[in-house]
Amino acid sequence: MNEITEQPDKIGKAFLDLVNRGESRWIRYILTLLIIIATWTFGSGVVLFGVYGSEPEGSPMDGTNPFLDFIALNLLFVTVLIGLWIGIRNAHKRSFRTLITPRDRIRWGRIFQGFGLQMGLGIVFAAIDALLFPDNYTYTLDPERFYKFVLLVLLLTPFQTTTEELLTRSYFLQILGHFTRHPIALVILNALPFALFHLMNPEIAAYGVVPMLISYFVVGAFLALVTLKDNGAELAIGIHAANNMFAAVLVSYKDSALSTNAIFTISEVNVWSGTVAYIVSAAIMYRILFRNHKSEPLVASQ
Repeated sequence: MNEITEQPDKIGKAFLDLVNRGESRWIRYILTLLIIIATWTFGSGVVLFGVYGSEPEGSPMDGTNPFLDFIALNLLFVTVLIGLWIGIRNAHKRSFRTLITPRDRIRWGRIFQGFGLQMGLGIVFAAIDALLFPDNYTYTLDPERFYKFVLLVLLLTPFQTTTEELLTRSYFLQILGHFTRHPIALVILNALPFALFHLMNPEIAAYGVVPMLISYFVVGAFLALVTLKDNGAELAIGIHAANNMFAAVLVSYKDSALSTNAIFTISEVNVWSGTVAYIVSAAIMYRILFRNHKSEPLVASQ
């Protein structure tokens, strides 16, 4: 094992350098992309048949059965995760852990810290908003549906959010590291495709392309920033999981991509104010996470 000292003026260097622990020629990236497409294409058929059967009522994932739709949506991400794992292990010939950390083990405590902070701040900001605009919140808990959904959310959401993080905040961010090591450029270039990935979400049509893309961009930029600052993807994995679980279980809104039965539903969504609130929340979270941040030895596996 090698001990690497993290340099404050080289944010994310140890994390970005992980590409050098395996094969990093461009043909390897193309091969990995093809593997991901193959596992997703083949896996999609398996998932849809397994979830809906050979003769589903209506079209798969058309909203007629939110319970099955939620299962199918999250399992589709598993097919991508499998392809990414195969590509990293066989095309790039490096440990899958190098998508997460340069250290000799994954920092589970950091994952739970990110999760707890995001969930806690989400609850606080939602409570403030509910006090200011009580008529905008409706109690929509359906106990029978809720308990069925909450188990699925706890089991499946981490697969979906972790796959997104490993694909965008890890794999793609490390690819960008071949071209630039400037943190601002990395954050912007990483957040753009993350925002574009969500163009098919129903929120885009309901609340407008520009405000929603900006909202997604802000989230992606913050997750890229903490990944670079922390030299690892653990915080981003925890934050993203908490964000989606909060929207699926506690406070949801009409036209949400997460068609679950949340406890409360917002009747009118102001995307701009929500984005501002997220920026404030992210600033608070960043301050808490890194207020005592110091250079630390990073032990990386060969």
